Amino acid sequence: MDLVDNIMERYRDENIPIEKFELSKSNYSCPSRIVPLFYRWLDVALQNGVKYLVFKIRNLPLPIFTILAAKSLKELVLTNCDLTRASLSSGVVNCPSLRKLSLIKVYLDEDMLQTLLNSCPLIESFTLKGCMDLIKIELLNLQKIKSVSIWNNINQHIKIQASTLEHLSYSGYPLEELNIVECQNLKSLELSHMYIYDPSFYNLISRCQSLKVLKFQHCWCTGRFEAPNLVSLEYMGDQIPELKIARESSQLEHSKITLLRCYDNIDAAWFCKLRKFLSNLTSWSQVSLYFYQCGEINVKDLQLDHRVDIPQVGVLNVNFKREIKKCSTFIDALLWSCHPRRLNLKLTRKMATFFINYLMHMKNSSHSSSHGNKPWYSQLKEVKAYKLDRKSKSWHLVEHKSEELATRKRDKYYILLDW
Repeated sequence: MDLVDNIMERYRDENIPIEKFELSKSNYSCPSRIVPLFYRWLDVALQNGVKYLVFKIRNLPLPIFTILAAKSLKELVLTNCDLTRASLSSGVVNCPSLRKLSLIKVYLDEDMLQTLLNSCPLIESFTLKGCMDLIKIELLNLQKIKSVSIWNNINQHIKIQASTLEHLSYSGYPLEELNIVECQNLKSLELSHMYIYDPSFYNLISRCQSLKVLKFQHCWCTGRFEAPNLVSLEYMGDQIPELKIARESSQLEHSKITLLRCYDNIDAAWFCKLRKFLSNLTSWSQVSLYFYQCGEINVKDLQLDHRVDIPQVGVLNVNFKREIKKCSTFIDALLWSCHPRRLNLKLTRKMATFFINYLMHMKNSSHSSSHGNKPWYSQLKEVKAYKLDRKSKSWHLVEHKSEELATRKRDKYYILLDW
């Protein structure tokens, strides 16, 4: 403490500019003898033209209006701070220089939040996470706001009215508590940890002509929407979403789905559902599947379901947590559900040997389906497998039935498939 105090005194005496000042204390207790030092160091930072201020002191009352009075301040991040004891009698403090405001687990009420926002009318980025005491959150009259990130708690009502808003990240339950008004310039929307089934919300997405990026993380999605101008679409979760994309954007360049825990009911019906969802788009940039276990797949059930064309995938990442015993039917189901140009694998020696040899064998096979439909491998023209060398960190070609596959550890492979 004495060393830091001496350093801060030198900065004060020599008037040394301070670009960024971060003051944090990890444990709960804050001895009374230390509190005056914290305030003194904060004053030095403010007097020396600090631009980026990060304050992480649990339960310590902050002189928030003194901070906002600093004309040089551009970014303010408050974590675990207490603003409940700050007096509102001084009125609104004008802080025209502040561009970024982040409140994380801060103790404050609706009046204090509104006072803060009124004091910083020109902020461009606002983050609000874990502020439990707030019931109503209204973001209005922010003239320059471009980015908003909110982690909602239960029973928080949120209204956003901002014609300049370009990026919105929202996490929480329920979605019905989020009211978006006049956000016609919204370009990016990220939603996480919520149920999304309200048709009015999907209508909002369809009407938002400026929307370029749409991302769902750990959401339970059921609905139908159009994406006329999307450039990027991402989904990450445990379940295959029940989403229907009615109109695909001609500008769509990046499309990605990640299914993290594929271990419940991985059967023919699951792969049929996966194929149906992937058929929403002409092609997917990347599909990532994490399998924990999988039993034998009834391939005949797959061959009976040809209601949609086989989706095209740029990169298919497959990660196995356990060894799959019925590997041949799994491969049949996997490549029946989509046709990847590149297949990335992380496998044990036994699975890798079987996986690659089976693909090469099926490529050369002339078998046909007993139901008169062409099997997935009838369109397969070429298979090339590559293995990552651990020592040189380079990839090299794996020959058919080569002993190069023999290894005791899980190795990384990628397979190029030409359809």
